[in-house]
Amino acid sequence: MIGSVLALSFAAAVVVLGFGIIMPFLPVYAQILGATTGLEIGLLSSAFLLTRTFLATFAGSASDKYGRKRIIIVGLFIYTIVSILFALSQSWFELLLYRAVQGVASAMVWTPATALVADLTPPGSRGTAMGLYNAISMGGWVIGPALGGGIQWYARNVMMMPLTESFRIPFYFSSLTSLIAILLVAFLVRMPADYKPSRRPLMKFSLKGVDKRFKSTIYAMFFLLFSYGFATSFIEPLLVYFVQHEYSLSPDEVTSSMAIIFSVSGLLMLVILIYAGRLADRFSKKKIIAIPTGFAQVLTILMPFSGNVTNIGIVMCARTATYGMTTPAYTALQQDLLPRNIRGALTGVFDTFFGIGSFIGPIIGFMMYDGISHSSPFIASGLLGIATVIMIMIFAHEPTKEEAKSLAEPV
Repeated sequence: MIGSVLALSFAAAVVVLGFGIIMPFLPVYAQILGATTGLEIGLLSSAFLLTRTFLATFAGSASDKYGRKRIIIVGLFIYTIVSILFALSQSWFELLLYRAVQGVASAMVWTPATALVADLTPPGSRGTAMGLYNAISMGGWVIGPALGGGIQWYARNVMMMPLTESFRIPFYFSSLTSLIAILLVAFLVRMPADYKPSRRPLMKFSLKGVDKRFKSTIYAMFFLLFSYGFATSFIEPLLVYFVQHEYSLSPDEVTSSMAIIFSVSGLLMLVILIYAGRLADRFSKKKIIAIPTGFAQVLTILMPFSGNVTNIGIVMCARTATYGMTTPAYTALQQDLLPRNIRGALTGVFDTFFGIGSFIGPIIGFMMYDGISHSSPFIASGLLGIATVIMIMIFAHEPTKEEAKSLAEPV
């Protein structure tokens, strides 16, 4: 089982590497292709998240019925094609369409993959497994932004390509990473020997299968995932946009500086995830979720008042580290609550709540940035996160290891 978890983790790392290669300069690339407002930049994130959000539950349900591995491979193939289409784009509107298709691929990869990690590991070890899975996959994000920035810099300054063409090259590298991930999943990931596909029709499920003692925890986790989605979706594109315009940086300058910030913050998260997973198995998942989340909200509110790019980088790294503490705990907690034969579908519901927050985040964030103040979206996100902490502390209850085993029985 551990071999399949590792193989799936490395496949995820390769996919995230490809994603990290292109994400730091996607807002700049969009502006080169015709985007002129903050709202248009925000819509690129929202188009991706809209399709991901509303297909996550379907993708999870499909993985219950047809097998998680099969759905993951199809999603990776779509990733491969879309990366090439990004490179061939001639307008901002084309980018918008391809981002929507990329969201389809994301739903088909990440929701089944999370459920599969839970399938492969028993209660009491899921925090460690989720920490390992997230840490290894996060390794791609550590390398990706710097690699993407380096590829673009080399194309621009050594190969002497025009600005637009230099931004196209990293997308081809991103496509290659998805092909590698397909091979890893196809040949190295094995489904559990006792895995039995669900006989339920697609999308036919409800929370009736969840023990009533923990339904309040499920609802609190829905709100938590919504809050996390809101906070994570707008911060990177908005931060790139904020830094570029607040400090009057050129496209080349903002690409290189943000690539460094995202890579360093990703490296911190990678290290923390490994230890955070072990802590989640040994101590209260609820407290490990709530306390670091509270610190992260304070840092989010302080971010636009940092004063310069260096200070923003420091705050971003600290914020990323605190969020990293919570990831294995909340993922393990939600998986401990889910019956095995509908785990994919209900994981999709969690991802849907995350996606709703993620969809709303860039739109509201950039609208507040354009219409209220440059600092207002950071403050709003921080206050929403504080409300989440309060809800988790009041309503969430975590099962014991024995209770988690019984909760996993098919319904």
